[in-house]
Amino acid sequence: MMENRTLHINDRGDIIGTSERALGPVIEQNSPFLVFRLSWVAYAREGVALLLRLLVCCIGFMLVSVALQRFTKMGDMSWLTVLGALLAIVWTAYSIAFTNSVRLFTDDAGVWMQSGVFPWEKGVTGVQWRDLGQAGYNQGFVSWILRSYDVQVTHRFSTTTEMYLRNVHRGNLAVEHINQVMAQLQGRVVR
Repeated sequence: MMENRTLHINDRGDIIGTSERALGPVIEQNSPFLVFRLSWVAYAREGVALLLRLLVCCIGFMLVSVALQRFTKMGDMSWLTVLGALLAIVWTAYSIAFTNSVRLFTDDAGVWMQSGVFPWEKGVTGVQWRDLGQAGYNQGFVSWILRSYDVQVTHRFSTTTEMYLRNVHRGNLAVEHINQVMAQLQGRVVR
C-alpha cells in the first residue's frame, strides 16, 4: 500500500517531502509541476559501457592495424589502436551527455520526457493529462536502496505512446506526483 504524501515547494524552489528534505528543483518558482532527472545509476552504467567500448574498439582497431601491416606491408599502424580508444571515449562522452539531458517533467498539458544533446536531436515526447492512463514504477530492494526507479506512464487508448524511463532518481515520488495531479484534474479529492 502506497502512503499518501503531499509534496510542497520551499522558497528556494525545491520539492519538499514529508521528511522536510529537499528532493529536487521545480520548473518555476511556486509551480505545482515538477522535474525529475536520472539517477547516478544511469551514469554508473555508462562507466561499465566505457570499459566494454574500450575493449571492443581497441581490439577491433588493433586487428585492423595488424591486418594492414601484414597484408599491405605498411609501416607501424599501432596508432589505429589509439584511435579506437579515442573513439570509445568520445562515444562514452556523448552517452553521458545524452543521459544528463534526459528529464521527466510535468506541466499543465501533461507528462513529458525531454532528451537530446545536439539541436537536431532534441525533442520532447509524452502523454497529455486527458489521455493519461496511469503512472507506475517497479518496486524492489535494489531500487529502494539506490533510489533509482523505472517509471512507466501509460496512455489510455494506445500502447504505442507509452513512456518507459529507466533509472529515474526518486521515480517513486515522480509517480506519486503524476497520479496526484491526474486525480486533482479529474476532480477527485487527494489527501
